[in-house]
Amino acid sequence: MTLSKDATPRGRSSGAPSSIDIEALKRKYAEERAKRLRPDGINQYSRLVGRFAHYAEDPYTPLTPRPPKTDHVTFAFVGGGFAGLVTGARLKEAGVEDVRIIEKGGDFGGTWYWNRYPGAQCDTASFVYMPLLEETGHMPTEKYAHAAEILEHCQRIGKQFGLYDHALFHTEVTELRWLEDRGVR
Repeated sequence: MTLSKDATPRGRSSGAPSSIDIEALKRKYAEERAKRLRPDGINQYSRLVGRFAHYAEDPYTPLTPRPPKTDHVTFAFVGGGFAGLVTGARLKEAGVEDVRIIEKGGDFGGTWYWNRYPGAQCDTASFVYMPLLEETGHMPTEKYAHAAEILEHCQRIGKQFGLYDHALFHTEVTELRWLEDRGVR
């Protein structure tokens, strides 16, 4: 490509397009979206069971049997990944002590708890991807952190903000019920 004196590639306009047909653009996006959607929606997916059930057994943390929990907490989150950890941490900072994270795995980490294969790492820069770095005082060791470091950071968040206190690990939520008489789930 050769550039003219004004650093504009020859044969191209240096200005913005004079007009964009917004409605045509919306129609094109709608057409492309329709190609990806299936009429069976979520029913297109199979439940992973048997030898394909990634979460059937936890290869990392032994299951510790415990009696069922029947207590009440102000906030409960399903999932111990970044969303549950960050929201739980912010609630604890705000003075809410009875925060519960319910996690199918044996510890915090979400995706990073389960995916520990050799060489696994994030494809987004650590400083952008990893939450609560300033609050925990953690400095990522690499621009693109490896899975083990991200998992350790999730555990660091859980410890620093006291999220382990009420967490339920190796617990799967299979049903939620509204208790009309008490106005709670």
